[in-house]
Amino acid sequence: MSFSGDVKKELSSIPLNDCCLKAELYSAIRIRADISFGTEGADISFSTTQIAAARRIVFLLRKLYDVKVDLKIKKKNRVDEKSYYRINVADKDLSILKDLGVVDIDGTPREPSFSLENDCCKASTLRGAFLARGSINNPYSRDYHMEIIAPDAGEAELIQNLLKEIGIDAKMIERPKGIVVYIKKGEQIADFLKYVGASNSLFAFEDIRIKKDLSNYVNRIMNCDVANEQKAIATAAKQLEHIEFLEKHYGFVNLTPRLIDAIILRTHYPDDSLSQLSEKSLETVNRYISKSGLSHCFKDIEKLVEKIKKE
Repeated sequence: MSFSGDVKKELSSIPLNDCCLKAELYSAIRIRADISFGTEGADISFSTTQIAAARRIVFLLRKLYDVKVDLKIKKKNRVDEKSYYRINVADKDLSILKDLGVVDIDGTPREPSFSLENDCCKASTLRGAFLARGSINNPYSRDYHMEIIAPDAGEAELIQNLLKEIGIDAKMIERPKGIVVYIKKGEQIADFLKYVGASNSLFAFEDIRIKKDLSNYVNRIMNCDVANEQKAIATAAKQLEHIEFLEKHYGFVNLTPRLIDAIILRTHYPDDSLSQLSEKSLETVNRYISKSGLSHCFKDIEKLVEKIKKE
């Protein structure tokens, strides 16, 4: 099962009071359902490849309204194909849609019957939207990504605003499949999982995120160390070239003591960095020379070599 499937499986088992169950079903209907109106009411239908989402919707309809729910399953024909679940329920006299606040008596849209001022109902609205048309990338993948697909701009703005109220900065983009409300930051996806009550999925996500971030950090440090080592080796090789040139074309007799000490350190430890040379200076030349002091010495040697070459 995918990580999204695990999250939906956990969300579909959360026990709630009736107002929050209504908020969840309301959101699922607005996000996912196809509604066709007739003379005797409406037909509400859902389609999904997620069994957890299908079970939750069936549970919500039976729990809240004790109606007959028709569930059809289209089994997969190929290995890479998912089973398809189709849910249908007859809403006579629009009793379900009116009670939830999806539509008014004449079938026009209206405000929900529950209060979005309550945190529990806000969480349930987001939970229902995610169960209906949400997904989260595998945390092990390169980029973090969570999205909920809304059928229109109004529903997308509702989801975006609810996320904004809990400190999650979600973006929107229009796609052929609908308006996609998405989150790219790992810490904000974790905040979403915590808010909607997916505690086990949150722990799993954070565990993977910590391991992944630690691995990336270690790799960056190792790459940085390798780059620094390569740079130090190249610098040391250049310094040895300058020392060899001075020995052949100028001699060491006219050099100042500080340059002689730098040359002694470099020739004794040809592969060491300036920091390492500084640490060994006291025991090698009987005086401490700082890293910056050595750097100045080798720059002076380089200038002297350039001067000799010009002359």
